Amino acid sequence: MTRFHLFGAERARRTIEEAGFRTNVLESPLVQLYDSICLWVRKASDLERVLPLVNELSRQWRVHLIFHDPKGSGDGIVSSPSGAYLTQRETEFLSHLVNDDVVKKSLCAMSISHSGYYKMLNRMLDKLGLEDSAQLRAWALIHLSV
Repeated sequence: MTRFHLFGAERARRTIEEAGFRTNVLESPLVQLYDSICLWVRKASDLERVLPLVNELSRQWRVHLIFHDPKGSGDGIVSSPSGAYLTQRETEFLSHLVNDDVVKKSLCAMSISHSGYYKMLNRMLDKLGLEDSAQLRAWALIHLSV
């Protein structure tokens, strides 16, 4: 199932739903995602099906396409929107990160040390091939909200 994630692009909702796709309206603390649309594409056939709509939407909004084939990756990259490849602790860590919890609050809630927090952050960045916590927060907003 193809689902479009809308970050402040409420006007795009009607266009997408009239085309027969589902939408998910999200809020993000990241300025980069404001007034944009994200779409997670798993297969080439999914992309072919939504490409005309994506071209139409990209005239008015920023459209971010995330390409990933979960069957083709054997390297342990997290690919499931439900977090199936994440441990429970990693999912909890990401929920704190997405909710923009301060480090001290996250430390208390998860019972970890400062160094443990940053080790977990770096481990998640390496696991997902991301560069910083802002990218990790955006990834988690998209993948864990379905």
